Amino acid sequence: MTARYMNDVLPTLLGWRREGHAAALATLVFVDGSAPRPRGSQMAIRADGLAVGNLTGGCAEAAVIDEARARLAAGTNRLLRYGKGSPYMDIRLPCGSGIDVFFDVTLALADLELIVAANAARLPATLHFDLDHLHAQALPGVQHSDAPGIWSRTCEPAPRIVAAGKGPLVPLIAQLGAAAEFEVTVWSSEAETLEMARPWAREAHALTTPDAFACGALDRWTAFLSLFHEHEWDPPILRAALGSQCFYVGALGSRRTAEARRETLAEMGVAASEIARIHGPVGLDLGARSPPEIALAILAQIVQQRRQPRA
Repeated sequence: MTARYMNDVLPTLLGWRREGHAAALATLVFVDGSAPRPRGSQMAIRADGLAVGNLTGGCAEAAVIDEARARLAAGTNRLLRYGKGSPYMDIRLPCGSGIDVFFDVTLALADLELIVAANAARLPATLHFDLDHLHAQALPGVQHSDAPGIWSRTCEPAPRIVAAGKGPLVPLIAQLGAAAEFEVTVWSSEAETLEMARPWAREAHALTTPDAFACGALDRWTAFLSLFHEHEWDPPILRAALGSQCFYVGALGSRRTAEARRETLAEMGVAASEIARIHGPVGLDLGARSPPEIALAILAQIVQQRRQPRA
């Protein structure tokens, strides 16, 4: 089983269905207590047992795959409890909790296509689960229902990191970001940096001048990083990022460099409220010294900001 967690499950399921494979979708719809994976976690399981995704961290995945294959053979959906309160006494979750998993083998191809297309266009979609009637349906946008027995899972676009810079931090951010299921786009004026980042980056673009940075819209699922050591590159690039909806903006450099950067941006007419969005010096204060440690501190800060409730 491939341990991909959130972003690859529905696109993989759609690909399998388009190829003619019978495949089920298993969704964690309720948690009684604590659990290793959050509500809404999913797995896609083919009739031959191939699966992607993760629901419990490994303690019940084999049983989930077996049940999904049984549902595919029967052609019917099912809601099943694992762990506390489950009829399966041999399956226990280490945290002592119980989870309810909805097995769906009847979700329409059009519903999968709606969600995957919306997310590819950087838009959210909603998957409504009617747990009383064992049925699921996709709807565009974010739509919640207060009806009894209905639970809604918002399907958001994959989180992104857009990193502009040069040097070893850029490919390290690409590598760590990809491992954390971010789609990473890299911009650099250095060919070696681009070459080192390409194995993990979804996109890699050459950057000739600061004014040539044209990343397009940075939406609210995107984190932006300026990782240049030549700080004359920072202001024009940061100005573009600060005018976007991205949830995080970080810039490399010391506290003295950060203060000089803020002064330059103010002279360029960037509002103080926008300048205050910049995390600089970038990254959590972990005492990091080496490039891998610094990259880890940066990614940790991005995850922290992404997971914080928004106003």
